[in-house]
Amino acid sequence: IAVGEKLLNISFARTFADAVIAGCLDSVYIVQEACYQACLKKGVNFTQKQYVQDLGADIDANALIREVVNQQTGRYNSFITLFAGGFQETALQMYKWLLYPVLTSDVSALEQGLTYRHMRDVLRQHHPEGQALNIGNLTQALQSTASLQVKKDIKPIVLDYDQTNLKLNVVDRGFLIWLANQDRKDLLELA
Repeated sequence: IAVGEKLLNISFARTFADAVIAGCLDSVYIVQEACYQACLKKGVNFTQKQYVQDLGADIDANALIREVVNQQTGRYNSFITLFAGGFQETALQMYKWLLYPVLTSDVSALEQGLTYRHMRDVLRQHHPEGQALNIGNLTQALQSTASLQVKKDIKPIVLDYDQTNLKLNVVDRGFLIWLANQDRKDLLELA
């Protein structure tokens, strides 16, 4: 933010900058895009001749972050449908079912990563196979989450499985903010 302020000969209101940083979930893209959108709203689209102070003081940073993240709705909807399809049609539809715990968990739980145990328990409760679900299929699907997204040309990837710590992580932080502002039932139907 400070580098951009110098280049544009402006300063953002401290309250605005602090709110953007607090609401971005460590996503540099969201910080940059929120600041860019604030500049556009105030007519700042090049280096200012006269120093502009407290830009964004009257802008709701959280609403602006939601706007920024909602610009990605098409990409995230595409991620859900492509990921749910898996590599090919299978009887167990494991990739579709891997999305179930992701799309039904609290954002705070997703920030920490979903443990293998949690994923297993949720799938045993909700998958049509129930307790009879072969856990080897879950393990194989988790281990292939990144390669599936690469094959489906999903960039940047949204989910990645940490085999060392046995956790499924959301690596696209914007997805978490977007998810927090969506109707989860609609997303489950999409999957």
